[in-house]
Amino acid sequence: MSKDALRVVAAAGVLSVVLGLGACSMPGSGNAGASDGGSSSSSSSSGSSSYEAELKQALQSASSDFERGVLERAVKAGRISESDYREANEKYQECLAAKGDEEFDTDQSTGLMQEHMNTDDNYDSAKANEDSMACAKGTNLQIRDLYERMVQNPSNADEIELVVGCLKRRKLVPDSFTKQDYLTEMGKPEGSSKLDTSSDAFSQCLANPSK
Repeated sequence: MSKDALRVVAAAGVLSVVLGLGACSMPGSGNAGASDGGSSSSSSSSGSSSYEAELKQALQSASSDFERGVLERAVKAGRISESDYREANEKYQECLAAKGDEEFDTDQSTGLMQEHMNTDDNYDSAKANEDSMACAKGTNLQIRDLYERMVQNPSNADEIELVVGCLKRRKLVPDSFTKQDYLTEMGKPEGSSKLDTSSDAFSQCLANPSK
């Protein structure tokens, strides 16, 4: 019997390359689209200056000539280009396929990469995790998460504040709702929170709170 899992990378923090069957739903992760030719919102002057330190740090952590080339260009331009982001993800996928992880399918039609895993009873999660970590290193490890954050949050604002603002705009919480209220509700056991975390509107705020 097949299972289908969608892995969405959390934007806050370093790229998670451990793939499980659960979907990650942290603020800032999701499917926001980027425009063609690297002309996304990440190219704004505010976004460029806001991520200067992160770009330089990523460059220092680069582990391949490919990553270094991408990040050297990004430091000069103030952003990672969409074409470099796509190439990094394609290299990652090619590496997985070479290791026999054919169940991975990368869809970049939305502008940001998603990974779908169709797994059966013989699925080896330990091998998939090991292969994912090995393939991310030197391809998209230092690139993917940072690019997606720049697209979704060009000003590098507080991720949770962005989510709270989105919830307010969509009338999912009262105007008096605060970041602390959000943290409190999200920290409650499943089913006991006042937030309707299963709604499409809530999921959309997590996926792209700037919209």
